[in-house]
Amino acid sequence: MSDPKTDSQTVAVIGGGLGGVILAIGLLHRGIPIHIYQAGKGFAEIGAGVSIGPNAVRALRLNTPHLLEAFNKHVTCNADAPTSFLAFRRGIPSPDHDQDDDLYFDLTNEETAPNWTASPARMAVHRARFLDEIVKLIPADSVSFSKSLVDIVETDNSVTLSFADGTSASCGAVIGCDGVRSATRRYVHGPDAGPTFSGEYAYRALVPSDVFQTVMGAERTMNGQLYIGHGATVVTYPVEHGASINMVGIRTKPGSEWTHPSWLMPTTLQDLEADFAGWDKRLLDMLAKYGTNSKWALFHYMHDKPYYKGRVCLLGDSAHATTPNLGAGAGQAMEDAHVLAGLLGARPPKTGKDIEAVFKAYDAVRRPRSQESIRLSGLCGRTYSFQEDGVGDDFGKMKSVLADRLRWLLDEDLEVHFEKAKRLLLKEGGEVVGETGVAKVQEVQKSGKGIALGFWRAGLRRLSKLLSRRET
Repeated sequence: MSDPKTDSQTVAVIGGGLGGVILAIGLLHRGIPIHIYQAGKGFAEIGAGVSIGPNAVRALRLNTPHLLEAFNKHVTCNADAPTSFLAFRRGIPSPDHDQDDDLYFDLTNEETAPNWTASPARMAVHRARFLDEIVKLIPADSVSFSKSLVDIVETDNSVTLSFADGTSASCGAVIGCDGVRSATRRYVHGPDAGPTFSGEYAYRALVPSDVFQTVMGAERTMNGQLYIGHGATVVTYPVEHGASINMVGIRTKPGSEWTHPSWLMPTTLQDLEADFAGWDKRLLDMLAKYGTNSKWALFHYMHDKPYYKGRVCLLGDSAHATTPNLGAGAGQAMEDAHVLAGLLGARPPKTGKDIEAVFKAYDAVRRPRSQESIRLSGLCGRTYSFQEDGVGDDFGKMKSVLADRLRWLLDEDLEVHFEKAKRLLLKEGGEVVGETGVAKVQEVQKSGKGIALGFWRAGLRRLSKLLSRRET
């Protein structure tokens, strides 16, 4: 049984998470017909908060201003400029120091993103809230739910998708944005390819900010903090304009294996206390009370395989799943979407040769950068837990190597990055045109207000009001 919604001119987007929806919006903005196939019954994202750097914000803006407008509605920034990225603190109390005398060092805007200080280096959004906002830009007839991909067949002129419900669809190209457990990846990289356990797992919690502030104080509530100690870390930062605090506790065991059949494993308070033995009880109490009573295995996908095969391409976690230590996963998917949508806009996919040329140029620029982000994220996990060779608990060295890695991530000039891909596309022959300008996104939601450039100041004003209300 065929799905009548698509044809050989459509780009099929597999997956309706942030990466897939952002890509789809970018393609619609350029007049390229798309259809999203989502395995679930609705759009969904796993996890609460997600860190966003200035590189990712630039990727959203360059893709289409509509994405940045949506982001501005939900972004939460650190309240204090001096700690505008992260404060690194002692996770395990010392008898030689007061409980609140725990600061090792700060990383600031200027140290992590010196070329982009007009925007904060550290921002965050609630995944589900941001996704709910941007799906408003997708026409209802451009999405099909409960479509679990089971097979892909390419011919000279089109690609046929088969789904678990017995339906099929024809399209001109396929972009797999279906996450860590990607079905699209099986076609591109083979059935045995996939992510491996990183040696890390995470406990997650979303804490009401008034509760967190009562326990930890205002400064730690409204600014990103990273509590570090031997073998583990806890990161906290505000989301939802400061209404909630996202907490993630990560246990790092290099070389260990994950033997549980599911990536999500039920846990007890005793498990948490064993993994964070000796840690600040205030943090553990909040992780326990407001957590999910489970721990999440953290997998990554390091490889040297092309991100495409024929008319089928991978984006985001399906291509380069990573650990959260560098705070780069979502941002790398946003960079992917910016480059891929821009290239498809520059060479609208009329033939299989056009599509493969676009995918080849995309792979050439995106694979090296996104794979390097995985490597650096793994290193950061060892750094935070005092397990990196040559660094250990030397905080001067720690600050230096972390600042270098973050500058590499956050300071990338994405306009130059895209132009490199465009030059590679030109070398493949054929015509490269300007963006088509049909901009179907504007038919779905017309704002007419342009880009909100003052989102940082607006975010700080909201946080200031929130704090003042709680202090009175």
